[in-house]
Amino acid sequence: MTTRPLSPAPTLSRVTSLDVSKEAGVSQSAVSRAFTPGASISPATRQRVLDTARRLGYQPNAIARSLATQRSGIVALIVGDLHNPFYPQALSQFAQALEARGKRALLLTHDSKRDVQETLDMAASYQIEAAIVFPTRLTSRPPSLGDVRSGGIPVLLFNRHLPGQNLLSVACDNQAGGRLAAQVLLGSGARNLAFIGGDPETSTHQDRLRGFTGHLAEHGLSPIATPSRAFQYDWGVQATFDLHAAGGRPDGIFGANDIVSIGVLDALRALGRRVPEEVGVIGFDDIQESARMAYGLTTIQQPLAAMIEDSLLALSNDQPVTGLRLHPGKLVWRSSVRGARP
Repeated sequence: MTTRPLSPAPTLSRVTSLDVSKEAGVSQSAVSRAFTPGASISPATRQRVLDTARRLGYQPNAIARSLATQRSGIVALIVGDLHNPFYPQALSQFAQALEARGKRALLLTHDSKRDVQETLDMAASYQIEAAIVFPTRLTSRPPSLGDVRSGGIPVLLFNRHLPGQNLLSVACDNQAGGRLAAQVLLGSGARNLAFIGGDPETSTHQDRLRGFTGHLAEHGLSPIATPSRAFQYDWGVQATFDLHAAGGRPDGIFGANDIVSIGVLDALRALGRRVPEEVGVIGFDDIQESARMAYGLTTIQQPLAAMIEDSLLALSNDQPVTGLRLHPGKLVWRSSVRGARP
C-alpha cells in the first residue's frame, strides 16, 4: 500500500489595512481614520471602510497602532478593595466613559501590603497613558507615586487624597458630607449619636469622621462611640451588636458608607430596635441596594458622573494640574431617619 505525503497545512494570511484600502478604494490613512473615534473622515467613507473591513474579516491591530502613534489609549484603573459596592459601580462607569472617548480600561488590583508604586510600575509596563488609583490604605510610608508621574504618566487619586503630597485628586467632599450627616441626625431630634467607621487608615473614613464630630462639637455634643475597622457589611453588623452589648443606646447612627449602614440596619432589626422611631440611620455613597424597600436608607450621594468627568478632563491635559478637586455630596432622603426632609 502506498501512502501519500501529508500536505502542509494551509496558512491563514492576516487581512491588513492595505487589503482594505485597495478593496474600498481609499488610502491606508483613511482606513486608520475610520477606526479612530473623532478622526476627520466623511460618514460615507467611514461606512464604506467599515463595510469592507467586515466583509474581509479585518480587525485593526491596536498594538501596532500604539507603537506607531506612541499612544496606547489604555488607562489603568487600580483598585484595592472591591468589597464596597460603590467601587465596582464606579469602575463600570469609568470603563464606559473611557470607551466613549476611544480609550480602554486596564483593571489592576492592588494588595495593600505592598507599596502602590509597585502596582503603578507594573501598569506602566503596559504603556498606559494614565493611572487612576482608587482608595487603598494609607500606609506608614506613603506611596511615592512620583516615579511614574516623572516618567510622563499622570497619576490621579480617585475619592481619596494623601495629606502632604501635592498629587492630583478628585473626590467627593467627604468632610462636608460628614457634617451633613450630623446635621440630618440632629435635625431628627437624635442626641446620642454614634459613628461606625470604615478602614481608619483611609482618607475617606478620616474626613467623614472629622466632619461628623466637628459638627457635633459645634452643638456641644460628642459621639458616644466611633468604632472603625472596614467598609464592609459584616463590620456594620458586628459593630452595632458590640455597641449595644456595651450598654450603648444610640438614637442616631452614621455609617461610614452604605454597606456598613445596611449591616447596621440588619443588626438593629435583630436587636428589636425600630428604625426610624427609636434610632435613625444615615449612610454615604447611595449604592443601588440602599434604595431597596427592605432598607430605604437615607444617605449622602456621591456625584459619581461629575467626579468621573472631572477626572478624565484633568487627565486629558498635557500638563495635568495637581491638588485636590472636591465635589459636594447630595442628601438622598428615604425612610431610615424620622421627620421631614430638611
